Amino acid sequence: MPTSSSSSAAQSAVNVDDAGDWFPENLARINARLMQLAAHSSVARPAAVFDFDNTCIFRDVGQAVFCYQLQHLHYRLAPEQLAAILPRPEGQLAGRPLAAIVATLVQAYRTLFPLLLAGRTAKALSLPEARIFAALLLWFTIQARKDERLGPLYVLPFMAKLLAGFTTVELRFLAMDVVQAAGLEPLDEATLSAEAPAPIGRIEASYPRGLHPYPEMLALMRRLAGLGIERYVISASAEWLVEGAASWLGFPVEAERVFGIRVGLDAGEVLTISDPLDYPVTYREGKTEVIRRWIGSRPMLVAGDADTDYEMLTLPEVDLRLLLNRRQRGLIATLYEERHVLVQGLDLATGRFRPARESI
Repeated sequence: MPTSSSSSAAQSAVNVDDAGDWFPENLARINARLMQLAAHSSVARPAAVFDFDNTCIFRDVGQAVFCYQLQHLHYRLAPEQLAAILPRPEGQLAGRPLAAIVATLVQAYRTLFPLLLAGRTAKALSLPEARIFAALLLWFTIQARKDERLGPLYVLPFMAKLLAGFTTVELRFLAMDVVQAAGLEPLDEATLSAEAPAPIGRIEASYPRGLHPYPEMLALMRRLAGLGIERYVISASAEWLVEGAASWLGFPVEAERVFGIRVGLDAGEVLTISDPLDYPVTYREGKTEVIRRWIGSRPMLVAGDADTDYEMLTLPEVDLRLLLNRRQRGLIATLYEERHVLVQGLDLATGRFRPARESI
């Protein structure tokens, strides 16, 4: 039987005085389950599993760091490494020859890299190759993610491999710096454009700016911590970036319980362009593999927002399935009308919860 002091602590964890803008039915169902756990403190605690990007936070830390790299030419990988991780130059991508895209990216980066290596980043940024490289690489990743041959299983590791040459510690601090800066940005879009050599022609692509945590998700994770429920994050961003961002933003999740995209590491924990051994791409089925192999127990809560999270949101025997409604198409849209799923509405312009299932 729980002691009065442990019951009091558990009750305090459940009744955090910050309901935020939850859809009331969702909050009631979460509170009811947490009350059950608080009343049986001697029972083994099941885990809670969260996606991170656009679930714990508004926006995507992997994308924010990727765009920071574009803007500042913040790279250490060699031109040969870039060439090795780009796809085979065959066929077309969004109506443009892939061979020309790959050749243009590599040639532009070969021009820029000696300046980056010498610490002359300002000079590199002043060159026309910098504009072409940034706009084309942004456009390439957007189009490649939608391409049937490439898709997320190619793009997600590719974005992590662009971090080659940095140590895992450096990436945690980089994520903190990027998240801090992004928190001061307006919630809008920035556009990169350039006139690439023929046959590519003019390239234009946009990316979102601004980033902040969802206060309700921060409070929920803290409530779970107060009840002794282990919190795990499984993300499709590079693992070390998520560790840094989660720590900076105050999410109570230990680094060893953060799982994200990984690459092979050299001595000194320096990232390479190789794939990790015996570790999945943390996308869709890869997320459920992480749950099976490294968490083991049945989660009491799974939270996500997109197709990336579909398989873990539909795991059997999960008590609470929390789905942030970003009005996405695809598989995830099939869950918006499911009454057993806690669909949480958002104001997509401000990145805030709203007390409804529907989003605006």
